Amino acid sequence: MSQKRIVVGHEELSRFIRDALMAKGARAEDAAIVADGLVWANLRGVDGHGVSRLPFYLRMIERGEIDVKARPQLVQDRAATFVVDGGRGFGPVAMMQAIAVATERAGNLGVCFGLVRETTHTGAIGRYAQWMAGRGCAALIMGAGPAFVAYHGARVASLGTSPIAIAVPSGDHPIVLDMATSTISNGTILQARATGAALPPGTALTAQGEPTTDASRAEILLPLGGAKGSGLGLMFEMLASVLAAAPIQARALGPEKRKSLVQNIAILAVDVATFRPLADFAHDAGALAAILKSLPRQAGFDEIRLPGERAERTAAVRRKSGIPIPAKLWEELEAVAEASEFNPLVRLSSPVK
Repeated sequence: MSQKRIVVGHEELSRFIRDALMAKGARAEDAAIVADGLVWANLRGVDGHGVSRLPFYLRMIERGEIDVKARPQLVQDRAATFVVDGGRGFGPVAMMQAIAVATERAGNLGVCFGLVRETTHTGAIGRYAQWMAGRGCAALIMGAGPAFVAYHGARVASLGTSPIAIAVPSGDHPIVLDMATSTISNGTILQARATGAALPPGTALTAQGEPTTDASRAEILLPLGGAKGSGLGLMFEMLASVLAAAPIQARALGPEKRKSLVQNIAILAVDVATFRPLADFAHDAGALAAILKSLPRQAGFDEIRLPGERAERTAAVRRKSGIPIPAKLWEELEAVAEASEFNPLVRLSSPVK
């Protein structure tokens, strides 16, 4: 293999993901939604939620853990609340349907609270919050999923990574906070395994519950801020899973010992214009952001950044220069194309240095 840096265009990467999923039986429209989500993450530098997830998705399809023919169903439907059942289909498909419903109803009623249950991996949830904020909503999204994180003081996996995303309209683009309540995300471990990088100390445990920085041995994540992170993770499980009559951790940790990968999501949409003119809110949000960025800086800080600002800059660069693919992942993607007999992924002819 050439030692040159492997870089691909975002449109080419999206095409490849769509082809790979459709080769496994996915509908074209579903494959496009999943591809958009993975490429959104890669563009923003969140590579652990990008195309590195594709081989995992394909294995889940082969094992019957993702139903490529499932269609999300609206199983509870009231004016300002709803529940969407994902039917173990593609998580991004259920989520895009749910946020469209939440945003529309918030526009009519001021607020809307929705739940998405029994879906599979949803990807980077900041994508959905950003989409909602771009349509005039303040968005709050809380996720619950399989046990990858040790509850504070425990040495076994007992919580999901429990991500949270909050987005508000502001100026040229929304301000988006997208974070896990674990010290790092599971995607970070996957990316470190692909690149051979070490994990930061104090972020992960081995399967035996011992601290490690070796990504190949890391099996359990630690909660962000100790008891604070695990407390948030517990409450997200209550609001996204128990409230939706689809508990994850009780089934996984209790007598049932359920092992399937399932996620639940709670979505709150608030129509900004219900409370004040959207343009005025966006102006004031932008004004506060400018004030914060101009504050005196501590030693060692070249800049004060807002949530999502670095990701937006990365996306601008990668749209022009391409998305880097680690060599190990490139080999996996080549194998995917070969096994399914469709066009392989093509690297850019003049990768950036």
